[in-house]
Amino acid sequence: MYAATVFIISKRKELSIKYKKLIEALEQEVYVISSLSEALSMIQKIEPELLIVSDTIDEDLSDFCAKMRALTFNVRPVIIAVSKSSEINDKLKILDSGADDYMDESISPKEFQARIKAHLRRYLENSFNPVTFFAQKSLTVRSLKKLTASKKSASVMFGKIANIAVYREIYGEIAYQKVLQTIGAIVNSALNIQDFAGHFFDDEFIIITTVQKAEKVASFLTFAFDNVLSRFYSERDFENKFTLLSSDIKEEEREALMHLEICALEYSAQRFSSYEQIINELLELIKLCRNQDKSSYVIDRPKLYGEVKEKRVRNKVMIMEQDDALSLLLKTLCSLNNLEVLVCNSYKDFFDMYNDFLPDVVLLDYGSREKKEGVEISRKLKEDKYHSPKVVFSSCVHNKKEILASGADFYLPKPYEADVVIQKIRKFLY
Repeated sequence: MYAATVFIISKRKELSIKYKKLIEALEQEVYVISSLSEALSMIQKIEPELLIVSDTIDEDLSDFCAKMRALTFNVRPVIIAVSKSSEINDKLKILDSGADDYMDESISPKEFQARIKAHLRRYLENSFNPVTFFAQKSLTVRSLKKLTASKKSASVMFGKIANIAVYREIYGEIAYQKVLQTIGAIVNSALNIQDFAGHFFDDEFIIITTVQKAEKVASFLTFAFDNVLSRFYSERDFENKFTLLSSDIKEEEREALMHLEICALEYSAQRFSSYEQIINELLELIKLCRNQDKSSYVIDRPKLYGEVKEKRVRNKVMIMEQDDALSLLLKTLCSLNNLEVLVCNSYKDFFDMYNDFLPDVVLLDYGSREKKEGVEISRKLKEDKYHSPKVVFSSCVHNKKEILASGADFYLPKPYEADVVIQKIRKFLY
């Protein structure tokens, strides 16, 4: 549940303390501010959802409400004016200046709480996604800003549903909405009232929780999503573990089923000074979950520094092609693109040459229709847990389902444009 931030701007301590206790009883976050300059500074920094302004401030109340409305046009908080006056003209002047409500100081505590709850409810209802019940992006950003302003320790998590765009294209908008509704229910069931969940984009979300709880939440979410995944796919697609977008005569990249990718880091004031830094770190961290067929998560740990070897450049391509003219053309094109190339013309010699070369991308041919040598090689390559290259599979036998099921990452029916192969190889390398 989202705890709204309320500013009480008043020079009367007893009045401020009274309102503060009443609002804190509603489990909202409250700041009491007596200085106008401090109030203006904190409003820009924290962006509260509700302002309670007393006529005890050193400025005309209607003028101050007009100024607040102008300064907070992008945030649009609820502004409530509190005054001793019960004159109708005073009320109308303040309401016309930009205040959303006017309260007399003699208002009863229960009515005061009820009106505060009503204002916050209306404000927040427009800030939550009706499908997932996550906060919208604007409220998510505001929560991250509040975290950096509070200097509190917390864990910030970033999650996304990989391959959901392909799922949406194949199964349609209604099925897509059902997926979002399900992930919303799973996430909300794992959080409590102190935690926060909000969208960054439609199929990406931010969670703010305690450091101690983060890994348990990530583990539960990945487990739960994988266990309900079969509900969203046809029996054929779920058994295949991939989806097909087009016919056998068109090239296609292997698209795995949807899965959750989640990362989490520990926020501290010493490490991050702005919410943008948090987001950038999360976007880098979640890259470690790429190329997985099942849901996975990664937790940021304290870093140990030491001397490491320079990272190897990924530029090794192995071509398994029995057509000498085609293999020579492909080798030439790869060389022109500054790629290190090894050509193999014999399926019998493939793994001896492969183990010596250890390529990053393998371009395979189907082989004979009876023996299917290329298909068997693709299966064995994907079973290697220590070195699993990307497989581009070119074939004159147009059987997309069999080839992608063998583990190939890209299906390319012959005849094809040589430039298409080079573009796909470069994508897998870089």
